[in-house]
Amino acid sequence: HEYHVKRERAKEEQRAIREQMRQEAEERRALEIQRKQVENEEKKYHNEIGRLREQMLASSAEESETINMLRNRIAEVEALLAQVEEKKEEIITLQNGKAGTVYIISNLGSFGDKMFKIGMTRRLEPMDRVRELGDASVPFPFDVHSLVFSEDAVALEYSLHKELAQQRVNKINMRKEYFNVDIDQLEELVNRLDPSAPFERTMLAE
Repeated sequence: HEYHVKRERAKEEQRAIREQMRQEAEERRALEIQRKQVENEEKKYHNEIGRLREQMLASSAEESETINMLRNRIAEVEALLAQVEEKKEEIITLQNGKAGTVYIISNLGSFGDKMFKIGMTRRLEPMDRVRELGDASVPFPFDVHSLVFSEDAVALEYSLHKELAQQRVNKINMRKEYFNVDIDQLEELVNRLDPSAPFERTMLAE
């Protein structure tokens, strides 16, 4: 009996590892697609700035109104370029490092008001992962209580899981990240680990 239990536990752990690897591979692919899109936008803005500067050089000193208009337009495009470059840096950080977002979600219709899932995603848009979880596993959408960006999201997720280890629902498969916990305790824990993190208590239960 013990042999069979251990064998099934090992199989479950291997399945969890494969699922985690599959999810991380999907996130890396999605980030690579986003990076290429952002780089294309970046190239367009650089080209536009170059074109506007050529127009300025071709304008005579008497065309002060045109020169001012071009200068203002260059400033606008440079501001847009700065936003794109910032987004590109975010993507590169997510691709190369431990950065990501820890999410805390619940599903009142499916699990009641004391069951929370605490997970981590490296996606640029964390809500994509939340919606994916809702579409795949439950008849109702998840309510989001907190999305916490961290430069070391793995460590932050581990800290939350460690604090709530006694309240973990599935103690065999560590990839099942559901915890039976009161929302007051959860809010206090989030505020202690990251005072700047937003926390929403409301369960819309749509």
